[in-house]
Amino acid sequence: MEREPHFHRFVLTKIAPFISQFPIQYINGKRNCAIAYRHFVHLNPSKRQLIVLVNGRSENLLKWSEVAYDFYQQGFDVLQFDHRGQGYSDRLLKDQYKGYIDEFRFYVEDMDSLISYVNSKYNYKNQYVIAHSMGALISSYYLANFDHQIKSAVFSAPFFGLPTEHPLRDELIINLMMLFGQGQRYVFGKTEYKPADLKVNELSFCKTRMRWMNRINRHNPELRLGSPTFRWIHLCLIAIKQLPSILPRIEIPVLILRAEKEKIVKNENLDQLATFLPQSKVQVVPNAKHEILFERDSIRNKVLAQIISFFILSFQQDTTKE
Repeated sequence: MEREPHFHRFVLTKIAPFISQFPIQYINGKRNCAIAYRHFVHLNPSKRQLIVLVNGRSENLLKWSEVAYDFYQQGFDVLQFDHRGQGYSDRLLKDQYKGYIDEFRFYVEDMDSLISYVNSKYNYKNQYVIAHSMGALISSYYLANFDHQIKSAVFSAPFFGLPTEHPLRDELIINLMMLFGQGQRYVFGKTEYKPADLKVNELSFCKTRMRWMNRINRHNPELRLGSPTFRWIHLCLIAIKQLPSILPRIEIPVLILRAEKEKIVKNENLDQLATFLPQSKVQVVPNAKHEILFERDSIRNKVLAQIISFFILSFQQDTTKE
């Protein structure tokens, strides 16, 4: 599945017609925040099964449409959505480009509301989650604290740690800024949206997909999101600190994909946190940066195959238990 040499043609001839069949819809999240989603549904499947895609910070439905397309072609229905404060969902501040969250738990409750709504329309017996970065942090809380029918989950480059050189100092600064009511300010040194640098970035080695991501934001300025604010960092750090008490409550199999060249999230404590999961496996993805599912074809294809195999195996194991 080689796409990079003709990626623009692939988007025009495959992705664009695909997503046009499934228009963006909205559901009311907490505090009446409109949550945007797409639900890719097969008309007459031999068996109805669902993959829920939970994207990361600053991402959007358009960017993840390639991933949705790939799993739809494998026979899955696919549900994808934009978190509150980003993508097509409602923004939370007057300056809509700031990375802000009112309450971390609202991320999780929005996710539960959407999945519950979709299940009220389609009785999915086989459901799976693929969550990236911040999406993995949110999904951890969902899987631990809510009733669900998810069989297994894949966490891609989970945001389980913040890569800071001086964590105690930085946390003190964050707490002081919150104390002084500066939660809506950009974190020091961070700014409004900037396109990804194709030559020097910590997201992906795939210049083709990074160029496409920049093109999406250039032609759809309403989708842009700048750097995080102090409140976003503050609430996420609290959620990360509580993971040792959250992860043991996740009873399903979890595959953690760890990018070998990771610089966006902290990997040092990932193996230790994985031991809190009753059923987990950490898989290092060689030569991959943070955006594992948007890497070079050679890397990405192997990862997609591993995910499918993992879901099939977990389904078989679950069927054996029954």
